[in-house]
Amino acid sequence: AAHAGSRYLRSTVTRAHLDEDMYISSSTRVTHERVDAIWWRFHVRFPELAPNPHHWVRMAAGTASWDGSGRANTVPPGDEGFWFDFDADVDDNFNFYAYWYRMRSGRCNDGTAVPGCAGDQGSTYYYGNVFRPPGQPAFPRDRWFCVEVHARANTPGESDGALAFWIDDALVGDYRPGHPDGTWLRATFHTGGCEFSACTPPAPFEGFDFRADADVRFKSFFLDAYYERDSSARRRAEMEARGLTVSDAHTILYDDVVVATERIGCRRP
Repeated sequence: AAHAGSRYLRSTVTRAHLDEDMYISSSTRVTHERVDAIWWRFHVRFPELAPNPHHWVRMAAGTASWDGSGRANTVPPGDEGFWFDFDADVDDNFNFYAYWYRMRSGRCNDGTAVPGCAGDQGSTYYYGNVFRPPGQPAFPRDRWFCVEVHARANTPGESDGALAFWIDDALVGDYRPGHPDGTWLRATFHTGGCEFSACTPPAPFEGFDFRADADVRFKSFFLDAYYERDSSARRRAEMEARGLTVSDAHTILYDDVVVATERIGCRRP
């Protein structure tokens, strides 16, 4: 079943597991030399039709001593660390889910957290900011495909950080200073703009101001598969409402994993 060679990594979580534990995470990780720009590539296979993880793989950046990634509803300190997840939604589309010290709140339409603001949700919260490229095809089930992700930390004081990802060597998402055009609404950047009444006209993306200190660098890659009982049940119900037959096992296979400081590209088996 391996993509290449004779071994692979398997993660399996079942409905029975989630009945016993509300939160389950594989948290398979490697901590590496700290760097300012990173690429990671892996081949992946979803053999069953099942709800995708609540959150999936992650890259964490930080000082040598910081180890605080993955804390929900938290604004990380700019001089200590930041992180982002690479997630898959119920439509089998991918998105970045990012936490950094300049992230936006979901409280106000403009991403601030000022009581009485336009669109005030009544409480302040900071969950990951979402970047989902439009027009994606659903990823294939029960065959290997290739994921590659790139992240570049910013120059402190500048917004020149970037995120990008490729599927089977085709560029799908590319977020950097001046690209793409889109509209921020609360904690989501809508590529090309959005159609809600609160949406403003699209403007070029400003780039990422991920860190306030140059000592904050990429340091840990997580082949995570984090499941949460209630979100898994909601996704299952939505899939079944579409007439789909959903497996009780949530299995993900990984192979040919590389973390590097230059573009890698997919492995040809």
